[in-house]
Amino acid sequence: MTEIDNMEIAPEESNPPARTIPLDRIEMSRLVQLDACTRCGECLIWCPVFDQDSRENILPRQKILDFLRIVKNQQSLLNPIIENNKIPDSIRKWIRKIFRLEEIREEDVQHFVLNLYECSTCGQCQVVCPANIDTVNLWEKIRELMVSSGYGPLEPQKALAKSVKSYDNPWQQPRQGRVKWARRAKKEELISNLPPEIKKTKSKILLFFGCTAVYDLNIRQIAIDTVNLLETLGIDYGCLGENEKCCGSVLLRMGDPEYERIATDNIKLLNGLSIETLVTSCSGCFKTIKEDYPKVGRLNFEVLHTVEFLRRLMDQKKLKFEIPVEKVVTYHDPCHLGRACGVFDAPRDVIQAIPGLELVEMPRHGPYSRCCGAGGGVKAGFPDLQNKMAQARIREAEQTGAQELVSACPFCYAGLQVGIGALNSPLVMRDMTHLVISGLKKKD
Repeated sequence: MTEIDNMEIAPEESNPPARTIPLDRIEMSRLVQLDACTRCGECLIWCPVFDQDSRENILPRQKILDFLRIVKNQQSLLNPIIENNKIPDSIRKWIRKIFRLEEIREEDVQHFVLNLYECSTCGQCQVVCPANIDTVNLWEKIRELMVSSGYGPLEPQKALAKSVKSYDNPWQQPRQGRVKWARRAKKEELISNLPPEIKKTKSKILLFFGCTAVYDLNIRQIAIDTVNLLETLGIDYGCLGENEKCCGSVLLRMGDPEYERIATDNIKLLNGLSIETLVTSCSGCFKTIKEDYPKVGRLNFEVLHTVEFLRRLMDQKKLKFEIPVEKVVTYHDPCHLGRACGVFDAPRDVIQAIPGLELVEMPRHGPYSRCCGAGGGVKAGFPDLQNKMAQARIREAEQTGAQELVSACPFCYAGLQVGIGALNSPLVMRDMTHLVISGLKKKD
């Protein structure tokens, strides 16, 4: 029995007509794209979710068909006639039959919503789509319609959205806990100094940590290595400390309209810092701030992922590796960094510049990289599915013969760790920053 089977659906005896889905928040170009689907089945071959839960209804092509069925029946020009109580039932049935109109019930929409959210919005279907349908933005917009209609997100995902709105992070942790990791790391002598606050340093480079690396103790090594890396290289940077807030990526991916308020507040905060560059190790934060924020408001600074920043330092001769790192590694492309933003070369350039380090690629890499399943609300809504997706990626990594699996995203780090643990894999999970710091100084 799958997780989808365990979801609660309205019983037939209380299955009223569905609420009308408003289309005012979705652009006409998106609706046109829906009709561009050729039903070719290319997404069937590549979808990492379908690979683990092979139900036709979760395929992109079927979700498009189901959404069109709901919308076309609810938005029919004949509906005012059909819904007129003065029209006899026999006439209404005749009109429905002649024009092939269905009455959309609550159960129809609820089933569609379950299938809609069983998707990590990884973007693989867009890459392989012959019609080049912008599926990621399409799913996010349709999710927004479902949220505005009271159908989404799924019950297990609501805690994430509520936490972002209440605590400025998705992990239900207090705001002041955002800097607790640094104080603990300094006490344990894992970092020499607390990360400087940008309002005091007036630096032109802002290090944006993101929520996962600072709140999850299992992931904090990414934050520690990033700070040590910047300190070792003598980079003049600053951070927001307790003033840093969630970028809102979680809300955007699940369709919560509150995302726009959070994005607007963050844009105002960040634009007021007079920085030139924002650097972040979180691929979700990177994609959201770089690609999605400009749709809400103008940014007066550039946005770089840590791997892009390191590549720039290499070009400027400010980053040179002297310590050999004798390891065989394979690299996992985060969906938000790779497919969404096209950053494929920078991490590989950095890896290949470290002496002694050998990179072996998995069969699916670059734009065809297999999603770990941690994004898009899947980890919260379908944890068993995410576990299976992570295991599939770990098996793929193991086949390369690599000792370590490297990525450039705290979310992927956490998601892939699930697969490593489930399979008791000998692979060691690493972030890019760990490899870089290993090549700069000897271990204690």
